[in-house]
Amino acid sequence: MKSRHRSLVTMGITSLLLIFSVLCMVILALLTFGSSHSDLTMSKRSIEQTTAYYHACCTATDLCRETEEELYQIRSTAAEEKDYYSNTASLCSLGFSWEEDSRMLTAEISYSDRQALYLELQVLYPQNPEDPVLEIHKWQTISTGEWNPDTRQPVYSSGLPS
Repeated sequence: MKSRHRSLVTMGITSLLLIFSVLCMVILALLTFGSSHSDLTMSKRSIEQTTAYYHACCTATDLCRETEEELYQIRSTAAEEKDYYSNTASLCSLGFSWEEDSRMLTAEISYSDRQALYLELQVLYPQNPEDPVLEIHKWQTISTGEWNPDTRQPVYSSGLPS
């Protein structure tokens, strides 16, 4: 009778260990699936953001090329430097804003709901036809969205009653 009781106990312990190990493997599989799914989602967002950024860079490059061509045309028709800079205000139709004091063209090319590519180009007066007419001062990503910090939970309390 004793031997039969002992075999049931060892069989029960083995069954419990088997159930516990299968349960652990199922939990680990679910955790791995959740982690890989979030990694996939983050990778897709990263690809979309990178693609949008490079499309904005292509647009900015095309805009710079068109601006450079226009400036060379303005230079060929302008008799003096003063006329050249007064005619560069016509480049606002391309999407730039003109700051006459600093002789800068600025533009923002939005590529997401919270980010844009900011361009700041210095207009130069070329003495020779081969001289450059533009100099890039800034080509950077800027945040265009509003930042709203989460202030619902106090981070520090001095311990003094208010």
